[in-house]
Amino acid sequence: MIEPQDIRVFYVRASFSWGFTVRYKGVSAAQPSYPIPPPTTVVGAFGYPLARLLGLDPYDKGVEKYGKGFLISPTMKAFLESTITASAALVRTKGSSGGISIYLEPGRIIGLVYRTGGQLSDIKKAKIHTSEFYGKVLGLMQPVQAVGSAYAPGLVLDLLWIVDAGKLVKELGVSRESFEKAASKAVYGVVRIGSKEGLISLHTAGYYNSVKILSAGEKFKTRFYVDARCVEPLDREYAFEIELPGIRYDTGRFYIAAQSASQNLIIPLPEISSPPWYRVLTNCKGFVAPISEEVVGVVLIE
Repeated sequence: MIEPQDIRVFYVRASFSWGFTVRYKGVSAAQPSYPIPPPTTVVGAFGYPLARLLGLDPYDKGVEKYGKGFLISPTMKAFLESTITASAALVRTKGSSGGISIYLEPGRIIGLVYRTGGQLSDIKKAKIHTSEFYGKVLGLMQPVQAVGSAYAPGLVLDLLWIVDAGKLVKELGVSRESFEKAASKAVYGVVRIGSKEGLISLHTAGYYNSVKILSAGEKFKTRFYVDARCVEPLDREYAFEIELPGIRYDTGRFYIAAQSASQNLIIPLPEISSPPWYRVLTNCKGFVAPISEEVVGVVLIE
């Protein structure tokens, strides 16, 4: 059971440099990118600077199954298991007309190490600078793959991570005092989303120790995407469904506030527009952060 006094809120408002890359779960090199950072990516964005400040190894060693995915770090497992909710929101500021668009570009990968049997034999026998080499063998050695990214230059992004700090300090094996000191600084160390090229620049950041808890039937409005299992959208015109992996890497449906949204394109609502209203459903809780009544996350209480 979550104790209210243990709830902590990490919040950042930032803008993308060019965009970000978060590739689809369980798919290899040729794939698109998610159109908005999923919950696990949000946790990673906050968790990386927090782990560094606590003197923990963000990567560690070994691969461990977690939910419907895999982790390479016990530290990340502690972050995920202590997460109450994590989300992101897109904001179209005054003078901006852009959004997020998914694009694919060709790239070559080193495929030679994956070739066996007849393919490997063909590669060994082929003579360089021949039609066979360029027509068949080069494609086996260095195949072309379509690699996807989300293009969103200058777009404003809000990130929200709500955690059970009491559980997290136990999982990490650190003192509450050292955790609080590190957490208050970690929000200013969020510098990227997804792959290392997905740089962001901070506008504001905050770490808070209180929330307003919403029960089933209560209403709220927010730009942050919310779990479709937990809410009923009351403004369907501006609440669109997208698919993202959840905290346990299980793909699910989320509602996102936008003028238009799909897996390939999101046009956010203007900053001056009110976000859509939702109603909390049975077996769920909402958490309103002290930054604004519109900074809300929801979670299924299982």
